[in-house]
Amino acid sequence: MLTIKREIKVLMVLTEAARQKLNAELYSLQKRYELELEQLDFQAKKLLYEAQRKGRDAIAIVERRLSQEKTAREEKLAEIAVRLEHIASLADGSEIPYTTVQSDVEIRVGDCFDELMNGAEIVLVDGIVAEIRKGGKRGE
Repeated sequence: MLTIKREIKVLMVLTEAARQKLNAELYSLQKRYELELEQLDFQAKKLLYEAQRKGRDAIAIVERRLSQEKTAREEKLAEIAVRLEHIASLADGSEIPYTTVQSDVEIRVGDCFDELMNGAEIVLVDGIVAEIRKGGKRGE
């Protein structure tokens, strides 16, 4: 016998309370990234001023880095917008991916490895474990 780790999908059943919680989390993230973009704009002036004293290479490096940072935040904001739209379009009762966790599983000679490693899911309804599925089947 050997104990190994496997990933388990955690799904959330969309209810009005879950929808409100997800929206609140996403709006909070959205505000954070918008604030980070504002801070980047503020820092950009200072960094570019300092880079001017060091030469063209320094300016190019700072501009490239600022552009990368700004693009990363803008991409996150776009992802959040897509997720908000997706959540709004789903009907109550829909199952959506929430997170992934790890679990220990014991394996023995003769076990079907694929069955042990695949298909385990935990289903949450308003933060409460409503169902545990093993091997793609409804279980405990």
